[in-house]
Amino acid sequence: MAVLELTANRVPRGSRACMDNLISRTDTEERDAGFGVRVTENQRRVFQIAYSILGNSADAEDVAQEAFLRAYQKFRSLRESENFRAWVNRIAFRLALNRQRGQRRRLTRETAWHGAGTRETVDGASIADHHVLLVRLRNEIENLPEKLRRVLQLSTAEDMDAADVGMVLGIPAGTVRSRLHTARKLLLEAMK
Repeated sequence: MAVLELTANRVPRGSRACMDNLISRTDTEERDAGFGVRVTENQRRVFQIAYSILGNSADAEDVAQEAFLRAYQKFRSLRESENFRAWVNRIAFRLALNRQRGQRRRLTRETAWHGAGTRETVDGASIADHHVLLVRLRNEIENLPEKLRRVLQLSTAEDMDAADVGMVLGIPAGTVRSRLHTARKLLLEAMK
């Protein structure tokens, strides 16, 4: 410490500013490199989380890009770099939910604007039975309470374990398992 103070006092002012600038550039470059590695490691998972909620590749890509942009902007505020995965997953999850809500509001406005509107009917003759079953299952999943639906989507569609789902949703793993059990039980009853 004393040696640093002595050398700092001997360095002319212009050199000290140059040294500080060099140190800050090095810190920024290291931070950017570390962030790039984390993006590469988590890119697929973030996309999958967004896709499981939105069901559309283009929207999921947009959400993933926005999630990483926000993570980059706030990267310095992350206290423990080991928590990056859960942190960026949560950002993507929230952004996807917000986009989904916006799409639902827009759809509600459009349907109200165009009048009563009719939904497409499923032509049983031209569509295979498994498609009908999938449509029914998707409807039943949509009818689940949101807290059960989100746990089911993340754990089943994304093949995430209870701990990872808990990190994304900010709830304990035991609560995730309980909600998953309840969601599956309700779906089984509804599909009978």
